[in-house]
Amino acid sequence: MFPRPRAIRSGTALAVTALLCSAIAPAAMAAEVPASTPTGIDPTAQPVSFTLVTGDVVHAYVTVDGALTAPRLESTDGEELWSTWIDGDSTYVVPADVQALVEDGTLDPRLFDIAGLWADGFDDASMDSLPVIVEYADGTAARAAVKGALVTAELDAIDADALSISKSRAAAAWAALQPAAGARSGAGVEHIWLDAKVEGASLLDGLEPTVPLTGATVAHELGFDGSGVTVAVLDTGFDQQHADLTGRVAQSRSFVTYSGQTIQDRNGHGTHVGSTVAGTGVASDGVYAGVAPGADLLVGKVLADDGSGLTSWILQGMQWAVDSGADIVSMSLGNSSSTSCVGPDVNLVEALSDSALFVIAAGNEGLRGQVSTPGCAPSALTVGAVDRDNATASFSSRGPAVGGTAAKPDIASQGVDVVAARAGGSDELAYAAYSGTSMATPHVAGGAAIVLQANPDLTPAELKRVLTSSAAHTEASVLEQGAGPMDVARAVAQPVQGVPNRQLASFAYPQRNLAATTRSIALTNTSDADVTLDLALHAFGDDGSSVPPTMFTLGIKQKRLVVPAGGSVDVPVVIDPSVALDPNDYGTVTGRLVGTGAGDVVVTVPFSVHMQVPTSPVTVITKNRLGDGPDSVSSFQMIDTRRGTGSRYTTGNGSLTLALPHGVYDVAGMLMTRDAAGNQGQVDSVSLVFKRSVKIAGPTTIVLDAREASELAFKADKAAEPRGFSLGYTYGLTTDGRVKTGVLTTIPSYVKHLYTTPGSVDGAFTFSATARLVAPGVALTSSGGHTVDDLAVANAPEFDGVGSAPLLHIGAGTAANLQAADVAGKLLLIDANPAVQGGNPVLWNQQLRNRGAVGVLAYSTSTEGRIYLSGTGVSMPMASITAADARALQAELAAGPVTMSWKGSAASKSPFVYNLASVMDAKIPTGIQRVKDRDLATVPTQYYSQGLDSRTWYSDLALELPGAPSVYASGTMLPVQAPLERVEYYTASPDVPWTTITRMTTNLASAASFEGPRAYTPGSTAPTSWFRTPLGSGGNTYGTALVDRDLNDLRMSMSVWNDAAGHDSVGLAFSDTATRRVWVDGVLAPITPTGTYTVPSEAAQVRIEKTFTRRLSTTETLGLAFLTNWTFETDRADQGAQGLLLPVVEIPMELTNRVPEGTAAEIVLSAMSDATDERADLSSVTLQYATGTATTVAGVTGWTDLPVSANADGTWSATVPATLPAGAYVHLRTVMTAQDGSTVEQTMVRSYQVRAR
Repeated sequence: MFPRPRAIRSGTALAVTALLCSAIAPAAMAAEVPASTPTGIDPTAQPVSFTLVTGDVVHAYVTVDGALTAPRLESTDGEELWSTWIDGDSTYVVPADVQALVEDGTLDPRLFDIAGLWADGFDDASMDSLPVIVEYADGTAARAAVKGALVTAELDAIDADALSISKSRAAAAWAALQPAAGARSGAGVEHIWLDAKVEGASLLDGLEPTVPLTGATVAHELGFDGSGVTVAVLDTGFDQQHADLTGRVAQSRSFVTYSGQTIQDRNGHGTHVGSTVAGTGVASDGVYAGVAPGADLLVGKVLADDGSGLTSWILQGMQWAVDSGADIVSMSLGNSSSTSCVGPDVNLVEALSDSALFVIAAGNEGLRGQVSTPGCAPSALTVGAVDRDNATASFSSRGPAVGGTAAKPDIASQGVDVVAARAGGSDELAYAAYSGTSMATPHVAGGAAIVLQANPDLTPAELKRVLTSSAAHTEASVLEQGAGPMDVARAVAQPVQGVPNRQLASFAYPQRNLAATTRSIALTNTSDADVTLDLALHAFGDDGSSVPPTMFTLGIKQKRLVVPAGGSVDVPVVIDPSVALDPNDYGTVTGRLVGTGAGDVVVTVPFSVHMQVPTSPVTVITKNRLGDGPDSVSSFQMIDTRRGTGSRYTTGNGSLTLALPHGVYDVAGMLMTRDAAGNQGQVDSVSLVFKRSVKIAGPTTIVLDAREASELAFKADKAAEPRGFSLGYTYGLTTDGRVKTGVLTTIPSYVKHLYTTPGSVDGAFTFSATARLVAPGVALTSSGGHTVDDLAVANAPEFDGVGSAPLLHIGAGTAANLQAADVAGKLLLIDANPAVQGGNPVLWNQQLRNRGAVGVLAYSTSTEGRIYLSGTGVSMPMASITAADARALQAELAAGPVTMSWKGSAASKSPFVYNLASVMDAKIPTGIQRVKDRDLATVPTQYYSQGLDSRTWYSDLALELPGAPSVYASGTMLPVQAPLERVEYYTASPDVPWTTITRMTTNLASAASFEGPRAYTPGSTAPTSWFRTPLGSGGNTYGTALVDRDLNDLRMSMSVWNDAAGHDSVGLAFSDTATRRVWVDGVLAPITPTGTYTVPSEAAQVRIEKTFTRRLSTTETLGLAFLTNWTFETDRADQGAQGLLLPVVEIPMELTNRVPEGTAAEIVLSAMSDATDERADLSSVTLQYATGTATTVAGVTGWTDLPVSANADGTWSATVPATLPAGAYVHLRTVMTAQDGSTVEQTMVRSYQVRAR
């Protein structure tokens, strides 16, 4: 039950980076042509949040299949400056200010892997604390109490504490812990690890005893069954009632801190593992007895009932096992998210291995270099899995140890279709067959118990040597099976051993001129008789293929030697590193020294050498457009064109030297240029600088200079300016359609320019750039003719329209200065420098409220360039300007009064938006990308204000690229001042599927409505509207059926609510509640979190009830609740989408969702079939209305039937009378019946309001 890999690797990695983004929201879009591969943000996905160890919060969406998409970071200081790496199943979101601590290993990268945090249940909705393990550089003396953190375990053996950090106080805890000057305890902190969940390592289901294949049966016949030996099993506990384990467990203890999780195994993994070690086989008349049925068991529950456990639980269990007298500790678990063989679990294995032999699973990744922690620990006996023919199991993790060169595993054993005790089982259900290195590990632990019984004086290290040295013959490489499959029969009798998996040497590149060297492998004979051995060597390259036999030769003339009784002999092995190897052989080169003697004596000693991959120093010099070294947000990627893999690096101070393997690389730099020299101010431009086919065969210097790039600009028919971009590329696809590598950068609205180096590139390269353009914003110009370079304060009103005001210089924005000034009718120039207590927009607004100030222009004397300011709740327009602008304005003021004038449109009121993309293969464009309105999709769009005269929505937009996660088209959400009608234009191409999003607030965890992904047709027109009432149940705009039948399972995928245009919503806002219940043939079906319900093969009547309720508030007065009931019949022949009726209720309303008093409202009714996406053929339709202030379905009374008539086009009509009083809220209820008898009934509370004339 290892999770899929989450490690950061240089292989299939896609980096999604984002610059500093103001906390404003995403975009709106209607649909035309469904995209061929709808991989966008699933509107039935739910928002999820993660508080990081730094106190920053990441918001994302999680789909029904558990995938995370569209991450955004909300930092503690209001700025959003971060980088995101998507690598396989991992999504790393790393704030820029801690990137260096992650790169140098101080911070565990898993602390920032939101996919891993989600999989382990560490999201904010699941846990209000974050478990970490803090290692101290100088022991307990360095430990100090940490605000916001609770010590849950003291791990003195490794100078560490397990801490539970309160997420609400995470920022304070980080301030105390962070390894930085001045932090109280940070100076003593060496590492901070995620107290990660570690999982068991089983997989499948299958049959037939495997114990005889290990040689254990022969040992039993010799009288060895593990008696007198104590084996600790650290796992999910054990079934205390299972016959095979009755009387076998001497001690047990649960280290799981979850409520109610006792030693009883409700998972099954621990019971299976424990019975494989020492089960009696009583329930099968001995057929499925364990390897060592006479051994005593200690059972520590370190994995919860879901099969996962915190690292700190495992550490406590390891210490308890040793303290309780365990000779052998069996651990069928591992952490596949580890990126190197370091960590508290590895440290503790090493610290305790003088007392017990730790037998640990290699893991189930099936990949090279993925033997993870703690199994990669040098002293551990690490176990791979083989099948009944001793072939390596496909899932068994290969060596070397993760992130290093040490050869692992050490041994292998049966791990495919292993039959052992089933938790909760008896009689014919007493056993289950599982596969995994979890199953192989207890075979070896049981074998170790037998060997220790036969040789009770063995130390843990000697016991390990005996088992590996007696392994069975194998043709597989050492990195697959170590010494080979365990042979217990040989192990109890064979007297000669050697130390396994020693790295004999390491040879730096180049090796061709290196002289041969000799290393010795010691063989020890524990018997009282000499043993003669015929020796042979077998060697393998890093990829498992054979290497030339001249690389390893025996340093003795005779290939036979005698190992003396009770003594040792050194076998000289001559290593010739100059032997030419195939490129894939470099790395961890392994071998086996095999000695064959009389009888059944076969001694196997695996070994390795490290042959450094041919590398050369490569210096990458980076320069921004001002000639400076770019700042830390800039990066470059080295793409190995042969393998299609990429490694990303930060630019450092503008020069970075790397040791890179020889080959041909494409080099891509994403370089940021700020407003002023010295990397001051905000980012002004982003440059994609590309160097193609750079050959590295010796020392190389690569210069990435943004000044060599040309501007890439989007121009349309209307004058427009950008409000955010994205820029990047993907490179290659894996066999399962995922991007191999690439960088996608989301860019906020204050960035003004994109630059690229044009030209043809590799055919695997796909370029992508997007831009969102709005009507030209306000230009602020002084009476002396100076136009300032301004940046709107985030979340504050923008300057809009035409206006002017006298300029007043306040100086530092202190309360005293603001109170002393006559601000009425004036535009204020304020110094925000913290060094002079310059304040911030919120504080300024408090001082200026109701005093008639027109607005604020802020600057800072501490920095050149624009400054980022946020002003949530601010009531007047505010913007920041450069220090140079401020000096120019002050010079004008010194000469006399200055008036500032402005003219332009606020983005929130722009009459149009261009959503443009350039996506192309094998080419990087530059220059002006001109588009014509006629070639775009035109989407007339209405934004309804939900009963208010004015309110702000937030528009977002995402682009889908093949095999890649969604990337936002802009780093800044565009505010929309509703009610508003505008035209939105979209690049129309089958290669450009868009997902539009409109959010109710800037809270990324709150509700949002979606459309798409959709690809448009050039010249198409597709009107749409957002937040038009009534709210109700609708389909999924991304194409997934609400109810899908697979054999006898109904799988449901429903959004929370849909607006009248059918946009589907994600998440709950305010105090929303939503429920769903299902009845099958009148019986309420059990609730399933996965949304799957079982139905019979024969025809069955299904009823689905869906409810939604929103609390009444000053901003939410309409669309407050609905109740939908569907009924339909289904049988086994009705596979796929079920034809639920989706009500369409069209009310002639104003953009405020109101109908003028005295106006009869003719309501048009119809239904869409969710199975066909076409209008359903209805046999009858009814409509009722009621009025009143009710806010819930149950609260509506006084329903009145309305006459309903059928129209020629398949719709139906009914008219609400014009006599309703002003202010009345109108509720609607409709019942629709299709020709096939399926029905839908929907009650919609506060569908609209009557407006007074």
